[in-house]
Amino acid sequence: MKLQPCLTEYAAVGSKGRGRRDSPTAGCRLRERKSQFVQIFRTTPPRTVCPNFYVLSHANGCRFKPRCTYCYLMSSFWYLREDQAFTNVGKIVREIRRWMNKHDLESYVLNTGNLSDSLTFEDVRPLMGRLVELFRHAEGRPHTLLLVTKGGRDHCRFFMKTKPCANVVISFSVNAPAAAYKMERGAAVVSDRLAAARELKKHGWRVRMRLDPMIWGYDYTGVIGSIRRLAPERVTMGTLRAEPGLLKMDAGGIFKELERPDVPKGLARYSVEKRLALYRPVAEALRQVCPVALCEEEAPMWDALGLDKEARLCNCNV
Repeated sequence: MKLQPCLTEYAAVGSKGRGRRDSPTAGCRLRERKSQFVQIFRTTPPRTVCPNFYVLSHANGCRFKPRCTYCYLMSSFWYLREDQAFTNVGKIVREIRRWMNKHDLESYVLNTGNLSDSLTFEDVRPLMGRLVELFRHAEGRPHTLLLVTKGGRDHCRFFMKTKPCANVVISFSVNAPAAAYKMERGAAVVSDRLAAARELKKHGWRVRMRLDPMIWGYDYTGVIGSIRRLAPERVTMGTLRAEPGLLKMDAGGIFKELERPDVPKGLARYSVEKRLALYRPVAEALRQVCPVALCEEEAPMWDALGLDKEARLCNCNV
């Protein structure tokens, strides 16, 4: 495997200045949502070892531009001309309160980052601060608000100035800096994401990390070391994959090395050998630091790495 250099910083091409717009709402439609905000998401394909969780559909799309080369939202929202943020916040809060008052839920995680980066709509439709205060009332119960982001310190300013909430988790998605420079150009640079994670953890917030999607041909040594020093409460790793709709899209050729699925609606993936080669250094480096889990992988892969597939201590679980 020919490795790309593990570059530690791309200061000249950070998140500031990328995807600049003439106005804060450019490329984003603000509207009310008529359908339900809180819905159960059941993992597909069914053979993957992943927990079910609830999704908060507060927005459609992601305002990091250009969009990540491999982004699954390209196929999920192929019909949208612009990103959408839903403005009927009162209805969002009422639905969450009803959800928080239930004690027989299939899952107690409310994921705000499944249909969008959790923080990229805050400048045009502030919401997460209100939700954090709402979840303070759930302290002592399992109901958990999960934020997932490729943002950096600038996107996390609110949390730096706010008392941490035990029922809120902030999860940062990171990659090898060279891979992020090429394929995640609209997002904050990796060093900025890691700095935000360090500052939030120091401030007392619950911080998780996603090393996902790992891409064949890049050196992950440096970012693995950074995650080890951070010692988050858990780490979830995944490799590049694509469902059938995404596989058909032009993604700069990065999907060409993926093996096609053997079942309908399955995921195209790297070979088992390549995935293990990417995963093993992470599992070995972090095994004694924090729980390590896999994203959208089947049981044999968990077993091969010696990971606890029954506990499912991955990003989207309590």
